[in-house]
Amino acid sequence: MRTTQLAYRNGTIPPVEPPMWISRSVGAALDAMSLGSVDEIAETLPVARTTGARRARQGVPVAALARAYHVGGRLINATVAQWAAEQGLASERSAAFMDTVLTVAEQHSRAAIEAHQELWRSLPPVPAAESLLHALLNGETSAVVAGELARELALPEHGRYAVIVLRPGAPGGAPRPLAELPTWISGLRTVWRAQHDVAFGVVVLKDTAAAALGDGLPVTGARIGVSAAVPGLTELGRARRQAELAERTLGRGTGVAHFEGRLTKAMLTTAPDVALQMQSRVLAPVLDLDEATRDVLLGTLRAWRDADGSMAEAAKALYCHRNTVLYRLRKLERLTRRSLSSPQEMIEIVLAAEAFELTHGGGTAHRESGAPPFPSSQLDMTTYPHGNS
Repeated sequence: MRTTQLAYRNGTIPPVEPPMWISRSVGAALDAMSLGSVDEIAETLPVARTTGARRARQGVPVAALARAYHVGGRLINATVAQWAAEQGLASERSAAFMDTVLTVAEQHSRAAIEAHQELWRSLPPVPAAESLLHALLNGETSAVVAGELARELALPEHGRYAVIVLRPGAPGGAPRPLAELPTWISGLRTVWRAQHDVAFGVVVLKDTAAAALGDGLPVTGARIGVSAAVPGLTELGRARRQAELAERTLGRGTGVAHFEGRLTKAMLTTAPDVALQMQSRVLAPVLDLDEATRDVLLGTLRAWRDADGSMAEAAKALYCHRNTVLYRLRKLERLTRRSLSSPQEMIEIVLAAEAFELTHGGGTAHRESGAPPFPSSQLDMTTYPHGNS
């Protein structure tokens, strides 16, 4: 279902939900197969009706629901046929059993679809523009749908767009009401849509770079991901995926993350098992240090990386002497047994550190004050011959 139906893989149906509901549905179907009459079978239909109504509330298309029951019915049918053959059932008994399987599958499927349609008709109508925007953000690439949305909202069908993802900063936090979100960001028109606790903003970029978006965003206490620019409304689904990847690179932090500026971390978020193995293999001796020392070393590496390898610029950012930066980086090299002068080994160290930041919240996109990143008590007060530290 996740392979063939968008609603099962884009978050419309929470990923943890299908196994539980499928188990309930299959259990009710198996109960029905042991019953003799149509009236008795009808007593097992509440599970199907509840499933159908729930999918309607979630906005799952009825075709996806019907497909789920079709796949489930075929699976049960094939399993029963295999069992009958293994048991050597007489053909007439096997045929009767298969007929019961098909009858149950049909009745359960019909009950779910009828409940879905009944609830769907009772729901308030969704504005056409909202429905079209929902489809495009969820991967629809039809030029017809894009053209309809462009007419509904007076948007350029083939203009440049970026997508913004905005989530509460804390798990379970209250979502931002759409009415409070800016309809103009950096002078660019923005259209918002809410889904669960997430707000999606579609920005008409014109000639502006997506990386310029930032001013006017409600940054405080929020996690925001911004996609790269995409050419046209049919690419909004791709832009949404980029924005979500960018937001995930914030780890446990808050702020704004631009996809184009965080490609490495975005890549790491798509392979969390690889990222975890990399940090444990490369950084194991560093991670064994006490927390304060570990954070000082990794923070210095981050400052040096952000300064494009300049000791002087990293020292300014860290409010310390450049020799202190040099000392910490040499210590990091000794612990990891890798040299920052070797391109290959430097890449390993930096990637491992970024993987650690993703899982432990280091290096958030925005620091909320100009204070030094580490208290002075955590700085290495290493004395050099000229007396500076």
